[in-house]
Amino acid sequence: MKFEQGGTDSEAGGGPPAGPETTTTAATTDDTQTSSSAPTTSGGPIAGECDVWMQDCPAGAKCVPFDSTGTGVVDDTRCVEIADPAGKAGDPCQAEGGIVGLDDCDAGLLCWLLDADGLGTCTPMCEGAPAAPTCAGGLVCDVSTGGLLALCLTSCNPLTPTCPSGQICIPSAAGGFVCDGDVSGDAGFYGDPCEFLNVCDPGLLCSAGPNVPGCGTPGCCTEFCDLALAESMPAMCSGAPEQECLPFYDAGMAPPGLEDVGLCGIKQ
Repeated sequence: MKFEQGGTDSEAGGGPPAGPETTTTAATTDDTQTSSSAPTTSGGPIAGECDVWMQDCPAGAKCVPFDSTGTGVVDDTRCVEIADPAGKAGDPCQAEGGIVGLDDCDAGLLCWLLDADGLGTCTPMCEGAPAAPTCAGGLVCDVSTGGLLALCLTSCNPLTPTCPSGQICIPSAAGGFVCDGDVSGDAGFYGDPCEFLNVCDPGLLCSAGPNVPGCGTPGCCTEFCDLALAESMPAMCSGAPEQECLPFYDAGMAPPGLEDVGLCGIKQ
């Protein structure tokens, strides 16, 4: 699934941290996802037949975010029967028809990072409440789509990415970066048009059109860059001299360890 970039309530894998420089803001607006490789979009709370935070389904069922249209966009919730036997966290899983939410994972888990055959990995959903989400095992709660999609993902640094093959390091609504599905396919190179967070190749991010020379709307892929090296490597960006390494975060707002993260853009 693709993830549109939005604000702190944007989706999977999805929205950007609060407070990035306007010159480096991604081009996308929302989070959505069908496999862990779908788009992300932001928006208001979405009503459904159950609440993914309260898990208020009948016994033997779980509440999951759901792609009601089969288009790769999570837009609803529903109660689904828990499989028997059910997959545990980290187990391989299958989503029926490749549709997010219809899977064979246990309660509290969602089959995520789906491939073209609907095969993925059982991934924990966040616990707690939208205002105070929690994840076990050092994972980060990434909340998007108005709180509809809340997954526990691995944190990462785009300057020294450690994400598994098939995943990329993208901004999280939690304020840092997380590993999520790479759906760039044959595209996603520098300068390629884009609209969603996870449609650019590793080391790049979908940025608003004015940040990339010759780019139209809504945006194009551009590189992450290291602010610590910007002075000694003024031409580190592919779009130099028009582009330069700009801070991804506003001054004083970068999470620990991410102070040097920049994005190649054009200062406005």
